[in-house]
Amino acid sequence: MRATARRAEPAEARAHDPEAAREAALRLLERTRRTRSDLARRLRDKGYAEPVVEDVLARLAGVGLIDDAEYAHAFLVERWGRRAAGWRRLEQELRRRGVAGDDIDRARARFVEAQGGADEARLARRVVEQASRRYAALDPRVRRQRLYALLARRGFDGETIEQALRAGSSKNDE
Repeated sequence: MRATARRAEPAEARAHDPEAAREAALRLLERTRRTRSDLARRLRDKGYAEPVVEDVLARLAGVGLIDDAEYAHAFLVERWGRRAAGWRRLEQELRRRGVAGDDIDRARARFVEAQGGADEARLARRVVEQASRRYAALDPRVRRQRLYALLARRGFDGETIEQALRAGSSKNDE
């Protein structure tokens, strides 16, 4: 019983130690870039008290080690075009990672500016071209339904999907 009480005491003291929490956060950031919410969750999982976690995160954000808009921009740069997906899908993935809508909007604007525009329709057309081969033997109506569903799952909006399907069908007519 005494050994258990002694072990619990240092853990309780550590939970309120901002230096230990800062060191733990820095170790987590060494491995990979993280969102503020991910880092907060991991520190809470390690047993740090909420006020300590918030103070550490504020300090790290103040020196630029945590920046969700920068995280979102890096995510978009890495993800765009690698596996074609629409803005909705990318935004959902970022929200799932805990990035706020304002940070996503800033990252998207910065990304589009850096790219000189981001042609979502071109990505959708690429998906149609790749998938059309698989669906070539299907009835044209069924093929169109399947391609539409595929593009919708990938996060493309209806207008972009229609553009891609029109471009794909005119290519097939040639």
